[in-house]
Amino acid sequence: MLSLLWGGALVGGVFLTGCREAPKDLQAKTSVEKCSESVQFESVESDYFSIGKLCGVDVAVVRSVVGKDTLVHKYVMMDSAAAALGTDLQRRGFPEEWLSAVVLRVPLNRVAALSTSQVGYMLRLGLRDNIVGVSDGQYIVDSILYERAKNKSVASIGYDAGALEKLMALNLDLVLDFTTGGDYDNYEQIARTNLPLMLTSEWQENTPLAKLEWIKLYGILFGIRPLADSIYRQEKEKYETLKALIASTDSLSSLVSRHSSEHCPRVLAGMSYGGVWHASGGKSFTANLVRDAGGCYVWASDTSRELTFSFEEVYALADSVDMWVNPSAFGTVDEILSLEPRVKNIKAFRDKLVFQNDGLKGPGAGNDFYEGAITRPAELLWNLTKCIKGSVPRVNSIDTSYKWYRNIYNF
Repeated sequence: MLSLLWGGALVGGVFLTGCREAPKDLQAKTSVEKCSESVQFESVESDYFSIGKLCGVDVAVVRSVVGKDTLVHKYVMMDSAAAALGTDLQRRGFPEEWLSAVVLRVPLNRVAALSTSQVGYMLRLGLRDNIVGVSDGQYIVDSILYERAKNKSVASIGYDAGALEKLMALNLDLVLDFTTGGDYDNYEQIARTNLPLMLTSEWQENTPLAKLEWIKLYGILFGIRPLADSIYRQEKEKYETLKALIASTDSLSSLVSRHSSEHCPRVLAGMSYGGVWHASGGKSFTANLVRDAGGCYVWASDTSRELTFSFEEVYALADSVDMWVNPSAFGTVDEILSLEPRVKNIKAFRDKLVFQNDGLKGPGAGNDFYEGAITRPAELLWNLTKCIKGSVPRVNSIDTSYKWYRNIYNF
């Protein structure tokens, strides 16, 4: 696997040529007392970021998988007191492998958040006013931020030739971007400017709690780590409590049921395009959420992130699936049938048990599943559990006003 590293400006002290020795006062200024400690990373559930301490300041490593490559980016985050001692990492005596890290002055004030997930973390932390640029305002769910983008008090950056100019005009402390390896990637162009850049990869996480945990990094970036930790702890406790109740109910059901399918509904996911069915793999976010919600994902044993099948392969499962979730971006029965009429023979479709994750939308085209749901995993789990199982005894204090999943037959 290829590992790439880019960073901020590397200031390397004074380089001398010729044979004469440098003056003693210049030697003193360029001398380095190397930081003797190694990075003390925290234990996290995430596969894509690490946070810790090095040389007395906060540091982070962020990884993004693009095809067979892994992009590795390092960050050193200094508050005013730490920065007063100098931001030149070589002068500060940082280990050589950290000298090309991006140095960020925290807390950040002005950022461009180019994915809706990044917006979601910031909104949960009360940082709406720190967002001065978004990718496309029409996809923002938060009504206040949507209006700000609409009246141009928050910039919609887009992906055209003018995107870099828009970013550079915003006087940013950080550009939050992401990469999928697709045609719309622009992080390499941004990295060639003097704009500080961070690629986040929360969308690649395989579990709801790992995705939520990115809020800790935002807490460091904006100087509100205690608040971020508190939100994470509360949400994690709610999620794990609910997950345990669901599992205990399933165990009890298995004792009184002669057939496991009666207490573990089989769940299909994905949609067909041109005769090719695209679905999440058995270790994916969708598969893990379905499992925690008491369902049996039909491809749970697969270890891939993404799967493709012929429609005929999926059709062979037609009479064995009890419900169908995430039929791509299609929100109505007619939209699905117009693309692939043969789905009418799938049992879940015939039984009218098709659930889409677009139950909460913004004023424009935004879907809150990709914005607000990431920081409320317990509510998301409960929402899907009610779709799969109907109800779970002894569950209380779960906010039922969040309804991302809805049956496409209901409206």
